[in-house]
Amino acid sequence: MPKHKSVHPPSHLFHGDLGEELVVLSSSVVRIAQRLDAASEIETADGTVMGRRGDFVISLPSGERYPIPPSVFYGTYQVLSQVGSRFVCRRLLHARRAWPIESPFVDFDYGPGRGKVSGERGGWVYQSDEGDYGLINARAKKEGHLVVGTAAALKSTDWGRRFKIAVWSLSLLSPAMTMVALIAYAAAFKDHHLLAQVLLTIEAVCLVLGVSSFWWIQKDRWVLKSAVIAETTIAREFQSAVEILGRKPSQSFPSMALWRAAQDELGNELNLSSSSLASLNEQVGKTYARLQREIERHHTSEALATALSWASALVILLCIGYAIYARAFYFELLAIWLPSAISAVHGAVWRRQLVHRITAGKEFLSELSFVQKQMNALMPQNKLEESGVEILIATLRALCQSAGEHTQRRLQFAIAEDPSIPV
Repeated sequence: MPKHKSVHPPSHLFHGDLGEELVVLSSSVVRIAQRLDAASEIETADGTVMGRRGDFVISLPSGERYPIPPSVFYGTYQVLSQVGSRFVCRRLLHARRAWPIESPFVDFDYGPGRGKVSGERGGWVYQSDEGDYGLINARAKKEGHLVVGTAAALKSTDWGRRFKIAVWSLSLLSPAMTMVALIAYAAAFKDHHLLAQVLLTIEAVCLVLGVSSFWWIQKDRWVLKSAVIAETTIAREFQSAVEILGRKPSQSFPSMALWRAAQDELGNELNLSSSSLASLNEQVGKTYARLQREIERHHTSEALATALSWASALVILLCIGYAIYARAFYFELLAIWLPSAISAVHGAVWRRQLVHRITAGKEFLSELSFVQKQMNALMPQNKLEESGVEILIATLRALCQSAGEHTQRRLQFAIAEDPSIPV
C-alpha cells in the first residue's frame, strides 16, 4: 500500500506542537441542541467562542456548551425530535481526525469573528469535517471518543483481511491444542513419555501464542480498524447522491456528507444531469449485487455450521457406541475431540453476529431495491420529467439516510465483536 503522508491542520489555525495524526471514532450519545436565532458568545470549557446566527449550541450533561455550524450539526447528529429551536439528537459514530497536543499549550483560532481558545497538553486539535477544525480537552476526548489508531497504520494494511485470518487462526487453535493434548495422552498411555512431554510443551507454546495474539488484537483494535475502512468505503460509493442533491461530496468524511444530505432541508441547486443520475443508478445496482453476495456468504456459513453440528452429533454417538462395544481407545479420543472442533467452527462464523448482519444486510438490500426501482420508473430513458423531481429528491434523501444507517450498524457490530481466547 502507498505510504501515508503525514498532515496537520492549516498552520494559521494553531500555534504550538502537535503529534501524529490519529483516526478516532466518536461515540453514540444523546444530547440537547439549540439553534441560535442571533449571534451569541458561548462560554466553552476552553474559552469564549462566538456562535453565529443559525449555529447549533450543543449542551453536555456536565454543563459544558459549545457551538457548531449547521452543516456540521446535520452531518454529526441524527435529529430525534424538535420543538421550535430546541433539538434532541443522537451523535453518530463517525471516523474523525485528531492531533494530540504535545506542547504545554496550544492556541487555536476558530476563524474570523469566532474567537481564540487555548488547549493544554493531553487534549486534541480535532477535525470533524472538510475544513472544520476545533479543540477538545483531555476530559472530553476520553468521554466521547475511541482511538482507532494512527492514520498511517490504517493506510498501511488490509485490516479486513488481516482480521479474518486472525479470527480463523484463533478459532482453529482450540481444536488443534485439544488434538495435541489427546495425542500426548495416548503417547503416555503407550509409555512414550518423551513424546508426550514434547507434545505438551507444544500445546503450552500454542496457548501462550494464542492468548498473546488475542491480547494484541484487542489492544491494537483490529476490529475497529477493519470496520472504519469498510464503512468509509460504503459511504464513498454514494457520494454521487450527495452531489445530485446539491451538497458537497466528501472523500475524507463521506458519512458526514450522507447524513447532511439526508437531514439538511435548506434548498440547494440540484445537479440533475442525465449522466449523474445514470451513474448513481449504476452504483446502486453494483452495491446491491455486492451486498447480495455478502448475505449469501453469511447464509452459507450459517448453513455449514448447522450441518457440521448435526453430522458431528451423529459421529460422536457412533464413536461412543463403538468404543463401549469394542473398547476402541482411538475412537474414544475422537469422540472427546470432535465437540472442540465443532465449537471452533461456530466461534469462527460468529453465529449470533451473523444473524444480526444478515438482518441488517437484508434491510439495506430492500432499501436499495426500492431506490433502484424508483429511479428506473422516474427515468425510463435516463431522462427525468419535471413532475418527478420532488419524488426523486425524496428518494435520494432516503438513500443517503439508508446508507448512513447501514454504516452505523456496521460500526456497532464491530464495537460489539471480538475474537475469543483460544481455550
